[in-house]
Amino acid sequence: MNEEDIKNLINKRISEIMSGSAFSMRKLTDIPTDALQVVPRKYVTNNGTVANRPVSSVAVVGQPYYATDTFIPMTYSAEGWRNGSGSIVALNN
Repeated sequence: MNEEDIKNLINKRISEIMSGSAFSMRKLTDIPTDALQVVPRKYVTNNGTVANRPVSSVAVVGQPYYATDTFIPMTYSAEGWRNGSGSIVALNN
């Protein structure tokens, strides 16, 4: 047996094994939808100006945000945006 015959035999055997299993020889592609994303799309930007922080209808409790114009880290709560010391800096609207 030469090298080409051996390669053909191996490929044939692999095809036989693959056809009887859960594996597939074909390549499948998947285009995810927003509902199936690995990364939550509700908030992607966690920094920006105070005026551009997420509104209460989009923000999620516990979401961090860093105001780049005032240099204040904030966290969203049920009452509104809180600064690092826990004081409310913006109420929900």
